Amino acid sequence: MKIFHMGDWHIGKLVNGFYMTEDQEFIINQIYEAIEKKKPDVVIIAGDLYDRSVPPVHAVELLNKTMRKIVKDLNTKVIALAGNHDSNERVEFASSLLCDSGLYIVGNLKRKIEKIVLEDDHGKVNFYPIPYADVPVVRDLFEDENIKNHDLAMKKIVSEILNDFNEDERNIAIAHGYVTQMKEDNFETLEESDSEKPLSIGGTEYINSKHFEKFNYTALGHLHGPQKVGSDKIRYSGSLMKYSFSEVNQKKGITIVDINEKGDIELEIYNLKPRRDFRIKTGTLEEIIKGFDNSSENYEDYIKVILKDKGELLDPMAKLRSIYPNVMELTREERVSRNSSRNVATNIKEKSKITLFKNFYEDIMDEVCSEDEMNIIEQIIESAEKGGE
Repeated sequence: MKIFHMGDWHIGKLVNGFYMTEDQEFIINQIYEAIEKKKPDVVIIAGDLYDRSVPPVHAVELLNKTMRKIVKDLNTKVIALAGNHDSNERVEFASSLLCDSGLYIVGNLKRKIEKIVLEDDHGKVNFYPIPYADVPVVRDLFEDENIKNHDLAMKKIVSEILNDFNEDERNIAIAHGYVTQMKEDNFETLEESDSEKPLSIGGTEYINSKHFEKFNYTALGHLHGPQKVGSDKIRYSGSLMKYSFSEVNQKKGITIVDINEKGDIELEIYNLKPRRDFRIKTGTLEEIIKGFDNSSENYEDYIKVILKDKGELLDPMAKLRSIYPNVMELTREERVSRNSSRNVATNIKEKSKITLFKNFYEDIMDEVCSEDEMNIIEQIIESAEKGGE
């Protein structure tokens, strides 16, 4: 069976005041071409279909158009689940009616994960979609007060799956979260991006990859960089396209998984080319303006400019946008150095509350928060968020 593994589409995403919808549709058209060329049996979207729980109308229209094209026109099944950016209830709407057409959308986590069974010439392939759920939701669902973090939540969910699990068949898990190799208090460092929304505060978001050992393949969403977790059997496909300048060196694409009759997998990466890339340009204002004579350079790319100029400049953004109309960010090199590579121009909406406070404190006090101070702030924020629910 051939599977297209994707995730983190974030349809309708707004980056520094620029809607990505047009760029997303450009990429999606390449996905249609890939389906026609590679003939997958099913397309997996491992969470974060939308960027917001209440997506704009143009985002809903694009996703509806995409699902109709893949399922109806290209006759290819789709399994999609809710991520931490999605509204579980909205994603779940009408899902029971859609599955008859080959579109399986799973929004709400249920105590018993309903497996989706597809067949090829060698028999059944069981898909177990695990939509994202906050820890309190999982704790209430299973009536288990011991579930205090994402790792314990996933451990409970998977243990319930394994109660009704046939190891002689081929089994695939689909999940959305921060899955990593964990040994005691240490965990494998994975590639992260600025555009990923933290799942929790204080390191409680990590999920041990060992929970997925019995599956032939685990298709993950949440981290935007394509990467494996320990082995190729557990993978992040990465996001649909770049959504921040921390992703400039990432190559986006479709992870194609071929699973044979024995359950062994072979992988192929199908690269997707953006209409407008994310790039960083560094130099003086004069150097950057005079340097625009490369005919192969796409002047419509999304640009972050780091200026080396020391003195005052007269309206540098206007001058830059006269050449590069999609300059998103502009900062000075000394400011980047002072903030230890922290992106000071990043949209506030992209940052967690704890990160915002930490950055504010360091800018005002010109010193780093102590561990004790950070623990106190985390407790205050968590208490405030619980009180606001």
